[in-house]
Amino acid sequence: MWVIGVDLGGTAIKAAIVNEWGGREEIREIPTQAHLGRDHVLENRLLPLIEGLIKTAEKRGMALGGVGVAVASPLDPWKGVVYYPPNLPGWGVFPLLAFLKKRISLPVYVDNDANLFALGEWRWGAGEGETPLLCLTLGTGVGGGIVYQGGTIWHGAHGVGGELGHITIDMEGPLCRCGNKGCLETLASASALERWVREAQERGRPTLLAPGAKAKEIAQAARQGDSLALEAFQWVGRNLGVGMAALANAFDPQVIVLGGGLSKAGMLLLSPAVSEFKRRVLPLQRERGEVRLALLGNMGGVLGAALLALGLGVENQER
Repeated sequence: MWVIGVDLGGTAIKAAIVNEWGGREEIREIPTQAHLGRDHVLENRLLPLIEGLIKTAEKRGMALGGVGVAVASPLDPWKGVVYYPPNLPGWGVFPLLAFLKKRISLPVYVDNDANLFALGEWRWGAGEGETPLLCLTLGTGVGGGIVYQGGTIWHGAHGVGGELGHITIDMEGPLCRCGNKGCLETLASASALERWVREAQERGRPTLLAPGAKAKEIAQAARQGDSLALEAFQWVGRNLGVGMAALANAFDPQVIVLGGGLSKAGMLLLSPAVSEFKRRVLPLQRERGEVRLALLGNMGGVLGAALLALGLGVENQER
């Protein structure tokens, strides 16, 4: 069986035709053009992309079983309603699943992108077959997903379970976009890394970095031995380790998988994070728990969305 997996993000929409073994055909990526509003994204970007893949599959004789969509937004996973996507301006509260069902001839399923990233890593990535599995996506913010019992996503009572980036690790920490202070994403994200460097530069700390350096440039400077950049990664890594320990003590996962753009820093981030994690976590997790880097890269959301359409992940949307 073949399905279509789609990852709807604020910058790009990625999609592919995927089979039940993870084989991918017709991998496509287009700019979201989110600044042009919801109707433009839906009518001129998302729907034509999906419809084009459906036509391609029909021409090639592929039997399509459905369409899964990962969306970068808080949402109700049972009704498929998104709530004020932070990187999709003007969407507000919108019944995305109902809209897509009216416009697409195949069964459609929708979930949060971090949840589906976790599902993809559970099935075909760094956490293959391991449950409970915790995934953290480290980018501008920190997303999260939990997979348990043979491939079910943990949604909680109200659909917002797995928002791992919003655990508090510093009561007086920086203000988060959620309105809380000291969330993990304010202290262990690419944005947090960049803010720490910027503030250190404003205090006059010497560095190879130009003002306004991004996470990728900070990682490059750290590999060149820049002391400020190295210290920044130590700070972010320790914060990440604190958060991972709190999550591990609560959920006792087999594996924690780290993905997202910041995870590409590799051992610059992983070394201090695991060290702090091991220092704080309970003994059995210290001995048996594992922390791994994600394997699926920017295809994690697409593959997780495909798995949703293949019947894994959530038992809640009508099938």
